[in-house]
Amino acid sequence: MNNDSEVHSEEYQMNTLYVEQEREGLLTGRLSEEQQDENPVETRYMFFVRVFMIVILITILMGTILVVIYSPRNNLMTPTFFNGTHDFYSTVLLVSFDGFRADYLDRNLTPTLNELIQNGIKAEYMMPSFPSVTFPNHYTIVTGLYPESHGIVGNEFYDPDLNDDFYYTNPNKSWDSKWWAGEPIWVTAVKQGQKSGVSQWVGTASVIQGYTPTYHYPYTPNVSIEEKVRHIMDWLDLPLDERPTFLAAYASQVDSAGHKFGPDSVGVNESLEYVDKFAHSLWEGLVHRNLSDIVNFIIVSDHGMAQTISSNQIFLDNIFNVSKVRPLEGYPLAGIRPYDDSDIHEIYLSLKDASQNQPWQCYLREEIPERFNFRASNRIAPIYCIPPLGWILSTHRDFNQSTIPKGAHGYDNLEPEMRGIFLASGPAFKEIALKKKTNVVKGFLNIEVYNIMAKILGLTPAENNGTIGGILWND
Repeated sequence: MNNDSEVHSEEYQMNTLYVEQEREGLLTGRLSEEQQDENPVETRYMFFVRVFMIVILITILMGTILVVIYSPRNNLMTPTFFNGTHDFYSTVLLVSFDGFRADYLDRNLTPTLNELIQNGIKAEYMMPSFPSVTFPNHYTIVTGLYPESHGIVGNEFYDPDLNDDFYYTNPNKSWDSKWWAGEPIWVTAVKQGQKSGVSQWVGTASVIQGYTPTYHYPYTPNVSIEEKVRHIMDWLDLPLDERPTFLAAYASQVDSAGHKFGPDSVGVNESLEYVDKFAHSLWEGLVHRNLSDIVNFIIVSDHGMAQTISSNQIFLDNIFNVSKVRPLEGYPLAGIRPYDDSDIHEIYLSLKDASQNQPWQCYLREEIPERFNFRASNRIAPIYCIPPLGWILSTHRDFNQSTIPKGAHGYDNLEPEMRGIFLASGPAFKEIALKKKTNVVKGFLNIEVYNIMAKILGLTPAENNGTIGGILWND
């Protein structure tokens, strides 16, 4: 019995050891020497499978780490700022004062704007894109694209491919998504997990790439300062996960006064005081919420204004038969589109001959000087005539008013009278001012604003014509 017990005990111990070895092999991926000798092919196969799986796991892990590090911030990530009671993500408030010429700041009528400059930066000027009119430039500011690229080539124009007219004051003619190319910053924000709130900005009433701003207040004339400020502050007062990181607002008073009274008028001076009051109300709202060092407050304009003179009006129907062309586009410039393409060359030669030794010039679309970045779209008329500052090109058919506006814009975007403004306050701009040791930076083209805002908001910018990474961090 004792011998049998010892034999059974030895067998049990051997079996137990074998099971333990098997379990160890399954858990660690090792085979016993006996198994390795018996299954060399299987051994190599299992080795490569395990190596492959390890590589896949490492790749997934590294990819996850890179996404966390480099992906645009979204509302699921840690807030950047704390105002004493609430958390805030990096935020941009963009405000446009239509028609605010760069040198208007020198009139000592805008104390709030001058104070903002001391708390941030001012560009010597912001140059509009050509043509220097409202709709193309407001959309350039928020897309970083030249008008030839984003498609809004004027306040009014004809698209031969769509066989339709765009007219800026007619919602039925301008709100359709077919007109709007490019990606405005409010779409970039929403696509990348942030929220946007926009009051009265060009293009926000349209669905672009399938998106609209998260919150939107459409353009309505005669909205008071108080109501405009309330729109912005109501959005800033929303809970963190509902609050927009990009906000924008618009005021037209300076442009309207410039057209009606001329840039050097009392009317323009009064409009400057009005928009400064608007800026003051917004600033006070930020200060009241302890957000003056949290919100990046940017004030821009789309173009400047030039004085016009009645005697400097050229009627083109004295040069060619205007019944052969569609209504002129681009006032006070002249985009000329014949109904029949076969008439283009003849009309162009007539205009070219008439403009000899004159201060205005006419070009075929493909010959418009490259510096205008205004060729690459069928929405640009086949013939484009550009007058000097203060001059107006029109026809008796298209212009039947007895007087012309006392101020106009749309001219060569390099002209100083066409320059707009870029002023900014907030943490990003204080940092720039400290780095540059000045509150005044060099002037730049308005295609740069989109990338500046995208960088502050932590967004990956859509393709655009501006400086990669933002010109304020690169010049």
